[in-house]
Amino acid sequence: MASSEELTYAFLEAHPSDAARVLERLAPAAAAALLQSAPLRLASPVLRQMLPLAGARCLERLEDADAAGLMSGAGAQAGVGLLRYLGAERRAKLLAQLPTTLTVAYELLLGYPEGTVGAWMDPRALVLPADMTSGEALERVRRADETLVADPYVIDRNQRLLGYIELADLLRASDTTPLTRLLRPSPHRLPAQALLDGLREHPGWRESSTLPVIERDDRLVGVLTSAALQRALSLAQEAPTPHSAEDTLAGIAGAYWFGVSTLIQEIVGLLPVERREGES
Repeated sequence: MASSEELTYAFLEAHPSDAARVLERLAPAAAAALLQSAPLRLASPVLRQMLPLAGARCLERLEDADAAGLMSGAGAQAGVGLLRYLGAERRAKLLAQLPTTLTVAYELLLGYPEGTVGAWMDPRALVLPADMTSGEALERVRRADETLVADPYVIDRNQRLLGYIELADLLRASDTTPLTRLLRPSPHRLPAQALLDGLREHPGWRESSTLPVIERDDRLVGVLTSAALQRALSLAQEAPTPHSAEDTLAGIAGAYWFGVSTLIQEIVGLLPVERREGES
């Protein structure tokens, strides 16, 4: 028979969003203890689905290395939401623990006001310089470690967006074919300072689930996915006060939730949680 710990971890893996709702109802110290004890591959997706305020309260109770590990796995969009709810000193400590590329991404996103395209874009999309050949570009795609390896965008040496390349075209092309010969236009571009509210019906979503984000002079700074937009708008609608958040989460609870949360709390009770002085 599977142990309670095995059942809990199986639940985290199979239902990260549901698990996030359960953890939001636990005391922050208890939720943090569970996130810390679970493997990162299971805990990070759950943290990604938590309300940023609830997730940040968990991170506050973890050591810098543990918190940074969870944030690395949660991704840029979720991570920047968490960082906005942390104090400046703790934020700086966590950023110092992260890989340089991720730190740059976070600092870029934090520079945009909350509720704008720039705050929710992914700055690590796959981008190719226009002076590559098709063979060089294909090798770059194969070695890509970017978050989004979809049809890559093409830029000039001033980082101006020229268009994109379909991977199918890249695979069919000769190795010596100039990349510019495969270039397709990108008519739908989102200004980084644009407000997210109102973008739900943007015509670009009918053609692609990913749209390029630009600064002045068409300088490409990232991409916005339809999934990130939907999550941002959903969080904006929830935008709970502490009391309304409790009421909303309490309303979710039912027989199923009771069983799951009881199981998780049993596991949490077995974990060695060091409580801070004065913390209940």
